[in-house]
Amino acid sequence: METSIEEISQVKRRLDVEIEAEEVTKKLEQAYKQLSKRVKIKGFRPGKAPRKILEQYYGTQIMNDVKNDLLTESFSEVIEEMKLFPVGTPSIEDEAIRPGENFKYSILMEVRPEFELKDYMGITVEKEILNISEDNVDKKLEEIKEAYAKLNSINEDRGIKEGDYVIIDYDCIWKDKPLKGIEGKDFMVHVGSNNFYPELESGLKGLKKDDRKDIEIDFNEDFGDRRLAGKSVTFRIHVQDIKKKDLPDLNDDFARSLGNDFKSFRDFRERVRGDITLQEERRIDRELKNRLLKKIAAMVDFELPQVMVESEIERSIANIKQNLLRTGSKLESAGISEEKMRQDLRMPAEKKVKEELVLGEIADMEDIRVEDSDIRDGFQELATQTGRDPAMLQQYYEKNNLMDSFRNQLLVEKVLNHLVQGAKVSEVK
Repeated sequence: METSIEEISQVKRRLDVEIEAEEVTKKLEQAYKQLSKRVKIKGFRPGKAPRKILEQYYGTQIMNDVKNDLLTESFSEVIEEMKLFPVGTPSIEDEAIRPGENFKYSILMEVRPEFELKDYMGITVEKEILNISEDNVDKKLEEIKEAYAKLNSINEDRGIKEGDYVIIDYDCIWKDKPLKGIEGKDFMVHVGSNNFYPELESGLKGLKKDDRKDIEIDFNEDFGDRRLAGKSVTFRIHVQDIKKKDLPDLNDDFARSLGNDFKSFRDFRERVRGDITLQEERRIDRELKNRLLKKIAAMVDFELPQVMVESEIERSIANIKQNLLRTGSKLESAGISEEKMRQDLRMPAEKKVKEELVLGEIADMEDIRVEDSDIRDGFQELATQTGRDPAMLQQYYEKNNLMDSFRNQLLVEKVLNHLVQGAKVSEVK
């Protein structure tokens, strides 16, 4: 087997591979020999069918199978011989196999860039001083208060007003026909939030339970939902119920109702303060590491493997789509262009890929590895954060093929901790 390599760019390589005709012939003979033992052809005893008959029935399949075997076996050998580390799936250009002739193919791949990183230890970086004020605690308590609020139907005889939560049935009419996909039953609208159609929310004010109303809305040409853009439509509304939010009183009874051995509201307030402190410590630590990594990454410049950038963009888009689905929405109905989103995500994706490559280089230079003890500690910390059993979490990660991703997260954190320990940290307000 003969190989040659061409360096197209800092991260792109082209490998030309040629396998001798003798090896091709040997593989074909082995394939036909194995085939004759397992296939049944009318008029011939098992293993006695002539080669020409086998070629007539199975020639195309055998050629493809042998070609795939040659590609698989030689590819691994070539990569190891050339000491290459491809990222993503290489592209292979090959020719058909011809008996008695050499088999040639080319591999186009992207590899990790080589770059020299110096003086990354001992960098000066700022760290925010932890400061938890009473206002921080009060704000969190208000959020908790909102979370434990209850929506109760109003008892008074009045119309809908700002801040009410209204349960409606609705459909959307355009040119005397319903617009498919724009309808709702027992749909809740928070009047004044502008989370729905603002004109519709405003049109609900003053209506009472069981009232019906047609609300006309003219949508601009550039409206996000293309189903409604540029249209004058009528929303037919039926008010099913009107609810208001009742907030709990923050007192000793409320604290005791939450369990966790709270004996008084003061105990609960201190727990809230402790939770905020822990969250702020994590935020400050995360931002410190981000600032440090940004400084180190800025010290080098190299070409990025586009397959890694595209993969990061795809991952981000998948997360956005998943988050929208949880809210019952999609990109189209949210007025988000996937093409525009890809453009917006490219720069942050490139930043992340560069930082990952820099961290990977430092891990190799400093011989930092993820040990079994790191994995145990990682799942223990995750269990503390989620309130779940660490063994069950590990089983879930293993079952769903998430261990490689988890290991990578642990490695990144381990490298960052190493860099922080070697940095010159100055605390600032």
